[in-house]
Amino acid sequence: MTTITKYTPDQIDKLGNALIYLIEKMGFLPKTSLLKLVYIIEEKSIEKRSMPFFNLDFEIWQFGPVCQDLYVEFSEEPTILKNYIKKKNSINGFVFDKVDDFNDDEFSDSDIHLMDEILNEFSGLNSKELVSYTHRENSLWYNTAKENGVLELLLNEEMPTTNLKINFEDLIKSEPSKLDFYKEHKEFLNFVSSLKQ
Repeated sequence: MTTITKYTPDQIDKLGNALIYLIEKMGFLPKTSLLKLVYIIEEKSIEKRSMPFFNLDFEIWQFGPVCQDLYVEFSEEPTILKNYIKKKNSINGFVFDKVDDFNDDEFSDSDIHLMDEILNEFSGLNSKELVSYTHRENSLWYNTAKENGVLELLLNEEMPTTNLKINFEDLIKSEPSKLDFYKEHKEFLNFVSSLKQ
């Protein structure tokens, strides 16, 4: 990852074990699938529970939304996540395998339930199908790209990346109590993160 101190040990442990959980349930996964599934977990967590799952930032890329740090981490042999996942060659290129067994120390029952719901809905979809899901009309990726005038450039593969960030508040902006809870929880997570760095 580009900035090692950007993430707390607890945050890395939760992310690493979530990846292990996905791999245990779905088998070896390619980079794009892992990136999409991490995003979907974050989106569904905010949509259903008004709280981030990983507290990561995602940008509008051609095959996004993408957490840039994870993209870098998954493009080479993992460094920050080396205790959790490793690259493995397969017939269709490289995939990721788990290094250790799943540890649920950083997970609530609600977290596990959410991951299981996502596994039930998205297990069996390939990377292209996951990208189609995150790019569907009226998704956060689609609306952000459209509002910023880059949708056609991204869809026509004329622009691979942008610095535009996904604003998860848009998921719950019509529900003031959920939005307030999300903002308070995000502020709390950022405060805790600043203490642990």
